[in-house]
Amino acid sequence: MFRIGDFSKIAQVSGRLLRYYDEIGLLSPEFTDPQTGYRYYSARQLPRLNRILVLKELGLSLEQIACLLARDTSTEEMRGMLALRKAQIEQSVQEEMERLRVVESRLQQIEAYGQVMEPDVVLKSIPAQPFLALREVLPYGDARRLVQSIVAIVPRVIGRNNPGHIAVVNHCPVYDPEALDLEIGYLLTGNAPDSVRLSEGRVLTTHLLPAVETMATFACEGRISDVHRAHGTLGTWVEQKNWYISGMGREILMQLPESEAEDNVLVEVQLPVSKSDGQLRD
Repeated sequence: MFRIGDFSKIAQVSGRLLRYYDEIGLLSPEFTDPQTGYRYYSARQLPRLNRILVLKELGLSLEQIACLLARDTSTEEMRGMLALRKAQIEQSVQEEMERLRVVESRLQQIEAYGQVMEPDVVLKSIPAQPFLALREVLPYGDARRLVQSIVAIVPRVIGRNNPGHIAVVNHCPVYDPEALDLEIGYLLTGNAPDSVRLSEGRVLTTHLLPAVETMATFACEGRISDVHRAHGTLGTWVEQKNWYISGMGREILMQLPESEAEDNVLVEVQLPVSKSDGQLRD
């Protein structure tokens, strides 16, 4: 057996942590000298200690760890928990990288303000069009994943002879990245089913997306995190040309990423506009 100092070196954990685990009953010494109070540990206790450390790193509370130890959680179960935790961490890293890309993009927008040439904004009339879509209130990250799910399933159902574009209609009265009221789906160019069921249990249904007499449009190519710059550019142009926004904006994804690892897109931002009479509107 080993005194606590030697065991801490063998296990590569601090003596303070071993004492704490002893106090709360997670890992008690194999023997405590009643006369000196010295704690003695055995190498046979390493598997239990490693179980505790694994579960702790997986984000479980000490109370949860105690319960799992009591029912002798298997290595297979912990590997399953590890896979889940790994997926959560990878998702978190992706979200943090996306935030950093947005920060960089906004800094570039600040630097470029007032120095850019006249943007290539196009005014056009948009006809009514069949729209296979669903409307849902969800966070920004979930909206991106929903687009990926639609892209993975819908083309196989509607067929290659109906190559519509993904469209996102923004019903939000105020932009809130944690609660976006979006209608997401495919603009159809031919016959298609009345509904398509996604793997998550969601259902897309076909209806007619209304026509817009005058739509201000601006296309941009780049990262998804840069799309806000297109909105800013288009909004600035609308104000400078004495128009006002008169309806719900749309984003038309003209070109999607070639793989899930990429996020470069070609998107056309659309804002329905009317000529301003100089009056401020709510």
